[in-house]
Amino acid sequence: MKDEFTTKKLVQTGLMLALALVFQIGFASFAQIVVGPLVNMVLFITVMMVSPVSAMLVGVLTPLIAFLLGIMGMFPLVPVLAIGNMLLVIVFSLFYRQKNLFLNEYIGLFVSALVKFVFLALAVRIIVPLFVPKVPPVLVTALSFNQFLTAMVGGVFALIIVKTLNQVLYQKKL
Repeated sequence: MKDEFTTKKLVQTGLMLALALVFQIGFASFAQIVVGPLVNMVLFITVMMVSPVSAMLVGVLTPLIAFLLGIMGMFPLVPVLAIGNMLLVIVFSLFYRQKNLFLNEYIGLFVSALVKFVFLALAVRIIVPLFVPKVPPVLVTALSFNQFLTAMVGGVFALIIVKTLNQVLYQKKL
């Protein structure tokens, strides 16, 4: 089946981006432990209900818009976070689309969260210091194991929400 970018998918992508931005802006005063899972949840839901391309678009735009709105203060983090989000989406979608794998969405959730965490943990120690001479320790912490946790929590919420929506909308069994 060809994964076309239709008007319907464009609208759905816009809605998912808007939802992620509502979480980023509305909960900006809260810690990463609240905003991170919510944004990751939106990325996972977008993969499952719209398309991986749409989820990548949302994942790239959220850090850029966060920077433009002053939520995130360091521009060198924008591409690093965008790539981390894209890796999360790509890895998860590879597992999610394989319907013949047992527990594929759970394996995909774990592996994609792990890949995002490893990339961001390395990037904050290797890439970001090339542009920011003294990386604040709080930033190193935020882009390390916390990323794995926020991705896992967001992914679990996303799986629950999508399974529930599928059951309600399409009368499918959980």
